[in-house]
Amino acid sequence: MIPALALSLLLSWVQVRSDTFIVKSSAGEQRAQRVLRELENFHQLLGTFVFKTSQLPELPMEVLLVGDQETLDELAPEYDGRKLQLAAYYQPGQDRDFIVLNGRAFPQTLDSIVYHEITHYFLNRALVHRPAWLNEGMAEYFAITDIDENEVYLGQISPERLQVLRNAKLLSLKEFFAVDRDSTYYNERQKANVFYAQAWAFMHFLMHGRHSLSFKLYLEELTRSEPDILEYLNVSERELESEFLIYLSSFMRRAGRTEIKVSRDAWTMKTSAIPDAEAHMTVSEILLASGDLAGARRRLEAVSELEQQYPRASYYRGVLARLGQNRDDARDFFVDALGDSQLAARAAIQLVQMGELQIPAVRATLIQASSSGTRMPDVYWALSELYLDDLRHIEESIRLERKAAVAPPAVRSGVANQPPAEPVLAQYSDGTEPNIRYRLLAESNAGPRLQRFVPPYYPEELLAQKLAGEVVIDVQLTAEGDVAGMWLVSAMPDIFANLATAAVREWKFEPAPAKIRVVVEFLP
Repeated sequence: MIPALALSLLLSWVQVRSDTFIVKSSAGEQRAQRVLRELENFHQLLGTFVFKTSQLPELPMEVLLVGDQETLDELAPEYDGRKLQLAAYYQPGQDRDFIVLNGRAFPQTLDSIVYHEITHYFLNRALVHRPAWLNEGMAEYFAITDIDENEVYLGQISPERLQVLRNAKLLSLKEFFAVDRDSTYYNERQKANVFYAQAWAFMHFLMHGRHSLSFKLYLEELTRSEPDILEYLNVSERELESEFLIYLSSFMRRAGRTEIKVSRDAWTMKTSAIPDAEAHMTVSEILLASGDLAGARRRLEAVSELEQQYPRASYYRGVLARLGQNRDDARDFFVDALGDSQLAARAAIQLVQMGELQIPAVRATLIQASSSGTRMPDVYWALSELYLDDLRHIEESIRLERKAAVAPPAVRSGVANQPPAEPVLAQYSDGTEPNIRYRLLAESNAGPRLQRFVPPYYPEELLAQKLAGEVVIDVQLTAEGDVAGMWLVSAMPDIFANLATAAVREWKFEPAPAKIRVVVEFLP
């Protein structure tokens, strides 16, 4: 349990946002505004120039500026069974990316910390291969960038890093190139200090030494494949190591820094107080992205009672339910998440991946996303799955009509055979929507009225063909007015059966247990 998180909805968190970044802070408004300014500085003046090939996600990156130690400990990554105490770290996610910042970091180092982590963000989005020496070397190199109005100065010398290298034994290039995220040189503080300082110096050597043009080509190739650095520089490992040591001892201090002049685009900053629930959901997303499913579940349970207000929470509860192979819960959560303005398309994709192809809101959400020009390729994949399913039904309908002039109605998946006894029914209600007409029948002249109508999806292809249809379904209602069971009586042509039953399943009636008949007409 998380008693301290108990949804008091006290406004202890503040949110500062632009179109590109969202900073959520429990370390004060001024510090959050400073972080956002530095993020925009980097993005406007350097990100669009150096990392112009980066394919950024559509959802704004979220930065969590954490002021309390309990949340920092919860979010801290682990190495060898213990939590690492970091000033910041970057966490890529499926739907958006995150940066976690220690709100207690010294103000004088905050800018370099932000530049370091945002470099990881751009590299992750630009390169298909990011060896640790390059990933951390680039981040360290850009961490000490000097940004002034419309000018950027690269290649600053770091006396602190040089001092580390003077007092420590450097890694051989073979050891240096072999370091990865599981290495002691990546995670143990003393060894990591040496690796990070050497990565910065090696990056300075590649960016400003005699291999700078070849290194630029190497970076371009990293956007497509995993090239060998030695082959691109046309040098042996021993020769490269010797050149680097000479550069480090003799030429680095004489290397001039590079000045870049670029122009800014206008951007606005919006500041607002947010309830704790908003922060809980961001924490849960970060935990889920890092693989801490138990932690993510704890945080999401803290906002479960507010899911109607925060359908974003339903989406991530659906992800957890799907990972736990709880299909029914996953489906319900993703349907609820269709109401979230940012994650609706992703919820629709999840439902299509689960084979839920007949939910009208799924199709409408995907069509809206594609019409707005979304860059998510899965949206277009999901739409193609829906259209292929339509085509299969049309082909099956044509095959059955050709097979026999009078054919028994097909039994649809999830819809049981109609009992043979045919009751005497009378119509007690009807309604008309664009291209759809429905009638409600019961054994008496009265029955539960329809309270929520979900229109069946009418494919544009069938409308264009002016193909009309009628579907008759017997429906069992619960005492609460929900659809508990359905029996397909007839569907002419057969293509409309699934379209009608998928919609009727979502209808809501007046509370009363009853069995009624629904007739749905498709009118071109």
